[in-house]
Amino acid sequence: MTSLLLLLTLPTADAAVSGWIRASSTLVDEDNTRHPADNAADGLISEGWGEGAEGYGEGAWLDVDLGQLTEVERLSVWPGNLSEGKKSFREYSRPRTVRITLQGGAEEVVKEVVFEDKVQRVDVRIAGSARKVRIDVVDVYEGFVFDDLFIAEVAVNFHRSPDRTAAFDAWLKSPAAVAQQEAHDKKIRDAYGSIKAADFGDSDALAFIMDQAGDGADYVRAMVPRIVDVGYRAQAIRPDETAITALQKLKDPNAIPAMEQAALRSVGKSAAEFQDLAEIFYAYQDLIGGPGFGAPSWGGAGWGPGQLKSFGEPLPIEIDAQLRTYVADVGNNRIQRFKATGVYDRQWGPEADITNEWMGETRPWYVSGAGAGAEPGRFRTPLDVELMPNDKLGDSFATLDAHGVVQLFDAQGRRTGGWEVPVDGAPNDGLGGQGYLAWVAKKKMMYVVFMDQLYGYSLDGEMSGPWQLPDGIPGAVEVAKNNKLYMAFGQHIVMYDLDGFRHGAIMGPDDLGKGYEAFDFTLDEKKKLWVVTDQGTVFKFKRPGKVDYSIEAADISLVTPRIAAREDRVYITDRERIIFIDALQQKLDDEIAAEKEALEAELEL
Repeated sequence: MTSLLLLLTLPTADAAVSGWIRASSTLVDEDNTRHPADNAADGLISEGWGEGAEGYGEGAWLDVDLGQLTEVERLSVWPGNLSEGKKSFREYSRPRTVRITLQGGAEEVVKEVVFEDKVQRVDVRIAGSARKVRIDVVDVYEGFVFDDLFIAEVAVNFHRSPDRTAAFDAWLKSPAAVAQQEAHDKKIRDAYGSIKAADFGDSDALAFIMDQAGDGADYVRAMVPRIVDVGYRAQAIRPDETAITALQKLKDPNAIPAMEQAALRSVGKSAAEFQDLAEIFYAYQDLIGGPGFGAPSWGGAGWGPGQLKSFGEPLPIEIDAQLRTYVADVGNNRIQRFKATGVYDRQWGPEADITNEWMGETRPWYVSGAGAGAEPGRFRTPLDVELMPNDKLGDSFATLDAHGVVQLFDAQGRRTGGWEVPVDGAPNDGLGGQGYLAWVAKKKMMYVVFMDQLYGYSLDGEMSGPWQLPDGIPGAVEVAKNNKLYMAFGQHIVMYDLDGFRHGAIMGPDDLGKGYEAFDFTLDEKKKLWVVTDQGTVFKFKRPGKVDYSIEAADISLVTPRIAAREDRVYITDRERIIFIDALQQKLDDEIAAEKEALEAELEL
């Protein structure tokens, strides 16, 4: 009975399908596999047309005959070889500039388009009546391994063409198609079971599931060319949901190309969800691959122990009496401590995991050195770390994250409490930090600056304030010896009372030279003011406005520096590293070098 239903519901007239496609040449690769023009109109993202002429593909062309006069609103192009995702995309040449021509209508319509060099579907708005669409490759991005140019697929009116896929959509709801879907789902479940049962997985079973996930169920693909016209097949085929679910459960990074193909053939919310899955798998790939090389002294980019991740944000730093540095490792959602020698010592936050947490919002999934979370002892984008020295018990510390969560830790690093600041919204990234802690020991109060609001807290979480800062959002905050707050705004340091009363600027651009755009400052154990500018110059002040001495901390410009100082030693974070300088020794060395240079000049005279 099932066989009879299948026969009754199968379309019988292949000739009813409209359209054809041809190309300037056809690639026959070293495996003797042909990559004809038909591959660019079969609806499959994993296959594509490869041009076979000499060179990288400049001057190659595709002609897509739609079989009838069609109102074209847009043409979608999937450039490159997408059979293995980003890997194959980079290996082969892909179009950079194409000229699209609508032919056969009342008048010819021409549009030239430049593609970004990334895995994508490019939806080109080009309106007009056409019987034929011509794609000329003007210039290309050259392949890193192979010369041959690929276009994976083309489609007409990809976002809206229900009239041209109506017969196929109706067939999908037929009893025959439903029966085939049930049989297909069983194949996926069997393949999934085979993978889980094997000690080292089952590569053939995984390849089958990936193929179905990215390019649709095999029974669907077999029917598409029999029902759907050329130019509309990519929109007819959908990613197979059963296969996608199986890949989600397997969490195998080898499935990334399938997830990318699913995203490329989807629109709207579905496309975003599939792309999100691909990013999750890329993050899993990084996590499984390990942190790479061990971090050198004083940090280095990455997510392993001792490595730092800033995503362009400043990395707040503190120094304790044992010359150990504490860093709010913003992108790794943890606090790290380094020994006096710069060697990694300890972290606060759980083991590494993947996350999309960022500044109270989300970013593409990535590996974080500690799993982000709202639970006690976890962090979600830590914005600051503040030491709370105690002569008898040692240095305890506090942290602040982008959600306004403050956590307290004792001298042994055990969490002892915390609270959540009633903030309105989240800080903006790319502005150099918008959350700060300031510990006023004499009052046993922790002050929190979050964006342009100042809050005061006792250690049991009782709040006073908030007070709005008239200068706006500061770029740095420190506690002065008179229990005042110093805050950086633009190129000025302004003094505030603990209740938000503004006293006025105590330093300005005339005190730090010219040419700098950003700076950070700190107060050492003797409450002496230190400043670092983005030009790499460090100043020590006898008092605000009166320079003691200055040194050059770096021979390149700094991006978002943060500074800590103790015993004339300076520690600066910038570009996922800690720059350590014995400032007093460098001052002496500079003076000796200057004296030697002056003596040599005098002798020459």
